[in-house]
Amino acid sequence: MTALALATTRERTAGARRLRRAAAALAAAPLLLAALALWAWPLGGFLGQALVPGLLHGRLHVSLAAFPQAWQDGGAQALRNSFLAAGAASLLALPLGAWLAWLRERTQLAWRAWIEAGCWLLLVMPGYFVASGWMLLAAPVGPLAHLPWLLAPAQALLGPTGIVLSLAFKALPYTFLALQLSLRGASAAPQEAARVLGLRRRQRLLLAAAALLPALAAGFAAAFAESASDFAIAATLGAGSGTVMATYAIEQSVAALPLNFPQAAAASWMLLGLVVPALLLQGVARRRAVAARSVGARHRPPSPLRLAPRQARLHGAGAALLALLALGVPLLSAASLALGGSSHGDGFLHDALQLLPSFGYSLRMAVLAASLTTALAWPAARALGSDSRLGRAVDLGLTAAMALPGIVLAAAYVQMYNLPITPWYGGSGLLAMAYVALALPAATRLLQGPVAQLHGSLAEAARVHGLRPWQVLLRIEAALLAPALGAAWLLAALHVAFELPASQLLYPPGHAPLAVALLNAAAGFQLRLQARLQLLGMGLLMGFAALARWAWTRARRAAASPTHAPAAAHSGATT
Repeated sequence: MTALALATTRERTAGARRLRRAAAALAAAPLLLAALALWAWPLGGFLGQALVPGLLHGRLHVSLAAFPQAWQDGGAQALRNSFLAAGAASLLALPLGAWLAWLRERTQLAWRAWIEAGCWLLLVMPGYFVASGWMLLAAPVGPLAHLPWLLAPAQALLGPTGIVLSLAFKALPYTFLALQLSLRGASAAPQEAARVLGLRRRQRLLLAAAALLPALAAGFAAAFAESASDFAIAATLGAGSGTVMATYAIEQSVAALPLNFPQAAAASWMLLGLVVPALLLQGVARRRAVAARSVGARHRPPSPLRLAPRQARLHGAGAALLALLALGVPLLSAASLALGGSSHGDGFLHDALQLLPSFGYSLRMAVLAASLTTALAWPAARALGSDSRLGRAVDLGLTAAMALPGIVLAAAYVQMYNLPITPWYGGSGLLAMAYVALALPAATRLLQGPVAQLHGSLAEAARVHGLRPWQVLLRIEAALLAPALGAAWLLAALHVAFELPASQLLYPPGHAPLAVALLNAAAGFQLRLQARLQLLGMGLLMGFAALARWAWTRARRAAASPTHAPAAAHSGATT
């Protein structure tokens, strides 16, 4: 009898294990299918053609002929331009970001909170807004039209100098955030020990720089990767000045006739060769930062510095000048050109009506793609928090996806979803897939921390009280993660609304998104229309972001109000 009971217990245990494995496989199925459709299928077929040109036609013959062709047909010059521009922009953004982070975290300046707000605004602002600011400033009908002694120097900024400045301003938030977090977590003990030992100021600065070396390396790597994979500035300032960048060269090779996908794939491999080493450097720096942690039980942050009035004025003037160049030039140039001229009121109304179809289409796509992104980012963040093969695979896949330039993914979608087996090219569904693929890595990383903070006892207690798994997700985890889910949704929506590479290559005919409408106006030298569309688009999208944030906050407060408590209690009792 005992043997029979033991056998029955083992059988039940084995059955429970099989059920758990089946449930885990079922939960992982959506992530695996999404990874296959969003990245594996298009990128595997597209990039594989650089090594096997006849891959899609069944001719499995390895050939590297596409690489010298891409190198000779302007690829070498485009890569050189991208490398030099990204390197110069990163070297410029790194000290500026470190300076702003030091002002924000180590001083008592009254206006230091505006530094962080400005960096986040610069992070949200699209790259072609920053680049178009220089184009509108130097336009013959722009704000400097009556100041010829300033117009000529401004027009000199439309070439490589303007490209480097625009890339540096767009990379500035990455260096600022990397240094800000390190300065916030630094300890006062090393500097105090250095003063006790009588080290000079220069030696103390070198000691502080050595402690911040992982953050400096991470900031430089993030800035370089972002600058090398940028398409918006390459398609505006770069194309307008004849300085061809690698991202723009890939777009031209896919959009031009005759199509040569193996050569475009080879150029994409070369661009990845620029981006991937920077991200590997960032990973090494992150590991060194973990090994050099100084925050512990006896951690004491350094006291903020009270600057002398003259020093405070100098730093304030420098920060104001930087804000003017990075944020003021795009906005003020667009406003000056948009509001100038006669009958500007009627012009604004006409351009607003012209923008409405593009804005409406981008808004619908942003809502759809952001909802799908958040729905996938939640289980992906849960997988990252588990010590399993799925979690490690998701971590590796997200890291690779973040290293992937958007133009490469869009080029892969153009070919692989135009095949007879997947004839989806030319529709809004494919554009939504590309948006999800580009926004999902950042949304998942944003949710990773809040999801990891949820204790496992919450789900265990819910199951003890009879809640099913889907009820645990909706009633407990969703309520606790509501702020993070809202932030991830809004971040994805804004990213999608301003996205350019995928929009340029994948938008359906007759449905130009907002970014494409702005780029078409710039390419046609319709400068006044470009400025008005830029201001209207920025204002409408910021209004949409504020409205979405207000609606989300109101819904959360309504759900948490006491009037809903009896219904929730009754629902729990019924369950």
